[in-house]
Amino acid sequence: MAEITVDFVAAGRVASRAELKAIRLIQISAQCDPKTSGPLEPTLDHDCTVANRSGSALEIACNYRFNVRTTQADVANAVIVYLLTYELQGNELFAEDDIGQFALSNGTLHSWPFVRELLYALTSRMGYPPYTLPVFHFKAKTPQQEKVAEKINEPEQVDAPKSPG
Repeated sequence: MAEITVDFVAAGRVASRAELKAIRLIQISAQCDPKTSGPLEPTLDHDCTVANRSGSALEIACNYRFNVRTTQADVANAVIVYLLTYELQGNELFAEDDIGQFALSNGTLHSWPFVRELLYALTSRMGYPPYTLPVFHFKAKTPQQEKVAEKINEPEQVDAPKSPG
């Protein structure tokens, strides 16, 4: 099951002022071993991060790394990158963490169906059973996780050394 933990309040502060303008496939590479057969074990890793931010434009790159193995070896892999372009309305400044949470949650939400279709067609064309990417599950960050994150992001206070005297 694909799942990430998201601070929906932070992501929502940006989402309420964002419009999706474009989704572009900007990179794809894939290969397979046509001689291998057997039960397949697919894995998918991904991340979505801010690629560029200027004026009212926000670009998010969503990187997907797909791997298929049998019990003996890797038999297929693919690297897929989608670039999502959003327009931010208004002049509000957003905290970097809010933008990061928006990139992760909305980038995933908006690119996931495209990746699902691409992997289904790709695995089928490689001669494997078509891979159906599962539904993506978002899990809300709990208040306790938010407190831990705040502590990690707080600047460390260091006492100045006392002068001898």
